[in-house]
Amino acid sequence: MLEPLVERWAEDIACLRLPMPAFGGVNALILGPPGNRAIVDTGMPGAETATIWQSVLSDTAFGPVNGLVATHAHIDHIGQVGFLTRQTGAPLIMSKAEHDNLAHLVSLSLEERQALATAFQDRGGFPLEGRALPTDYSVLAPFPRPARLLEDGNTITLGGIAWTVLLGGGHSRAPICLLSLERKILLAGDQLLMGSGPQVPVQAERPDDNPLGDYFSFLDRLDGLPDDLTVLPGHGEPIRDFKRQVERIRSGHRQRLKLLRERMSGTLTSAEIADLVFANPSRRLRARLPYLTAAMTNYLVAKSEIQVCRTSHSLRFSRT
Repeated sequence: MLEPLVERWAEDIACLRLPMPAFGGVNALILGPPGNRAIVDTGMPGAETATIWQSVLSDTAFGPVNGLVATHAHIDHIGQVGFLTRQTGAPLIMSKAEHDNLAHLVSLSLEERQALATAFQDRGGFPLEGRALPTDYSVLAPFPRPARLLEDGNTITLGGIAWTVLLGGGHSRAPICLLSLERKILLAGDQLLMGSGPQVPVQAERPDDNPLGDYFSFLDRLDGLPDDLTVLPGHGEPIRDFKRQVERIRSGHRQRLKLLRERMSGTLTSAEIADLVFANPSRRLRARLPYLTAAMTNYLVAKSEIQVCRTSHSLRFSRT
């Protein structure tokens, strides 16, 4: 019954493919042999994903779960944390920054998040057309308290495998990546994906953050890892020759920043800057442009390459 759902990705590491409206689904990783299991990420909230997990857990060959890792606080990765902690009794493991951010988001109603998103997009000069509702994290309340908050450089054994913790940044505040040099594997969550890589957005609740600077720092850190690692991501297939993908992602961000600087003239809103950089965006991407553009402008402001003029109702940017 479980064969169509679970794929063996490495010794004692399996991928459970879970449904999601975009990105080809979300990967939950099952570490360890029966009797010594750990789960990394859980999928979307809702009955469909819960039913899949119930099927997995009901298999007598699966065995007990001794740890549940949430790599980062995006709803497609933490949507079943409450269900799984109740079903398995496994301790929840996160980073402090991710949990703190999630606790704040869970405390906000959808209306409160919508008000923050509207104010953020209004300041950027983005039209009403094409805006999307923010994710409602209040559906996860009450969210379990982590039994352990991991810090960068910690070591932890999960599924009988010794891992070193690398905290990332950019896609979310401080996501957990798990490195096993012995197995030559990096569990990357959404910090490293194929294609153009993960989105690097600013949150409406944290409009002055510099996630793109954080993400460049993370990519630079990956340069120092061995070349022969296999990356197991939160979406898509395992990534081999991962250094090539790191450079591809870094180059894409650098090219967009270069394009912005070259085309920028006068004083522009975020919406006008987005039009300079993103040609013919899809409907889904257009809804994300306020947050992706803010990541670029915040990065360039931090580098003193552009300057911001703030008024009570808008932000405008110009070259320094």
